[in-house]
Amino acid sequence: MRALVALAASLALVATGLTTAAAPAEAFEAHRLEGPDRWTTAVEVDRAMDAAGGPVFLANGQKFPDALSAAPVVAAEGGHLLLTAQQALPGVVAERIAELAPSEIVIVGSEASISDAVVQQAVAAAERGGSRAEVARLGGAGRVETSLLLLERLERSGPVEEIWIASGSKFPDALVAASVAGRHHQAVVLDHHGSTPAAAEAWLATVASSVEGRHLSIAGGEPSVSAADALGLERVGAASVARFAGRDRYDTAREINAAWSDEQSPVMLLATGQDFPDALAGAALSAMSNAPMFLTPNGCHAAITPMLRDRADQLGVEAVVGLGSSATVSDAALRLEPCTTSLRQQIAQVYGAFPAQQHSGTGPRVIDLGRSISYAQVIARVEGSGSVFIHALDRDRGHLDTIGGGWAPYRGTSLLAPYGGPSPARYLRVEAQGSWTLEVRDLTNAPVLSGSAAGSSDAVLLRMGPEATLTVSSGGSTRTTGIRQLYGYWQSQEPFAVGTQFPSSAPIAGGLSVIGVRAMTDSSWALSVR
Repeated sequence: MRALVALAASLALVATGLTTAAAPAEAFEAHRLEGPDRWTTAVEVDRAMDAAGGPVFLANGQKFPDALSAAPVVAAEGGHLLLTAQQALPGVVAERIAELAPSEIVIVGSEASISDAVVQQAVAAAERGGSRAEVARLGGAGRVETSLLLLERLERSGPVEEIWIASGSKFPDALVAASVAGRHHQAVVLDHHGSTPAAAEAWLATVASSVEGRHLSIAGGEPSVSAADALGLERVGAASVARFAGRDRYDTAREINAAWSDEQSPVMLLATGQDFPDALAGAALSAMSNAPMFLTPNGCHAAITPMLRDRADQLGVEAVVGLGSSATVSDAALRLEPCTTSLRQQIAQVYGAFPAQQHSGTGPRVIDLGRSISYAQVIARVEGSGSVFIHALDRDRGHLDTIGGGWAPYRGTSLLAPYGGPSPARYLRVEAQGSWTLEVRDLTNAPVLSGSAAGSSDAVLLRMGPEATLTVSSGGSTRTTGIRQLYGYWQSQEPFAVGTQFPSSAPIAGGLSVIGVRAMTDSSWALSVR
């Protein structure tokens, strides 16, 4: 029977190693399970589970794949997930094994992950606690084979009808999937990390018998598990394949939890999304306590922290438990407080910062930006006459978006934020007859919209404020201004379409946002926010 966890049973949350952050400004209690290193933090997380008996699962804490697949098995068996180095058992882990005196120690991974010397040290630690522990090693030729062995072990405690497919080379998307899998008696099978069609076919041949007839959930977008691998899983007989992916690792964690954990919870676990050890131990705690685990940047983030706070409110969370010290999850991030950084610092956090570029030329040209850029302002000056268009292209020079333009002579600042998702631009294509200069800058130095703004060409404005109504007016033509708002990682559709009657109003989202003005002619425009 799965051990009940004191963490979820009571908001007292009293356990060795549990510390309380400075009192939050609002309703959430904030606590930590922490130690001076990853080994100690995993021990303190294990203590919080308050699980009696059960085997000790020992996994490599310097690599993520084996422990990731082990978390659902640990939860199913009411066990303990502890981390170790490959060649030496940390002293704090040996002490915990002696305290637990387990009758079985399960070594997760081959000797390349955990050496025989560490196995002997673990057995000796159990003996000091008064137990002659049996040893079982679940280690295949690689991480994929090890995850399949863990699936077989999970089947010993009941049928496994659903499997998560997670990257074997990128940890962020997989961390939360492991916690959800443990709550629903699901397994985690790792994707290959090869780059050739032959590697993909070899992987499909390895996992085919395990996935056949089962429902599969893919953790993360195509950078984590490719579209070809997803189609291959259907080809080898999976009953269904569904993908859960957000705009980044933090949004993916939200998507996975929202799809599989609709019930309310008084406790939210919070681990850094920038490293994996604390979340590895946290996945087992999440599964055994039925407390959802989310990922956060190390510090308060202008878009991600409010998203997490909104989710905590929706779940009825009363206490947030951080996994790791303030060096991995800061006090501000743990308390889900509004960020105290400046508007421009928050813009840099959300949309990135990079050195400015300047390009010049005459007539049509394709500009190589030298890097992939998802968000920017493009400041253009075009001489001569005739029409002007500025297009964003992807790395294959495919068209992403027409971001700016008008009639020369042209002076305007265009918002680079291609529609259709987070696809970045690698090239800009300029269509003009005369000479031109372009500056490509990040969004941090764009002007701030406070109450009103006016102009006669394309523009980019920053805003921080509550939900409001934005009114736009035109200086003459009805074929003029389109407005686009970015808020957090989200893009609104244009609330003011070309050809609409002016003045016209529409709601805009609160919080941090970027507003792009697309002036379709040279007539003037004005914006006001109320």
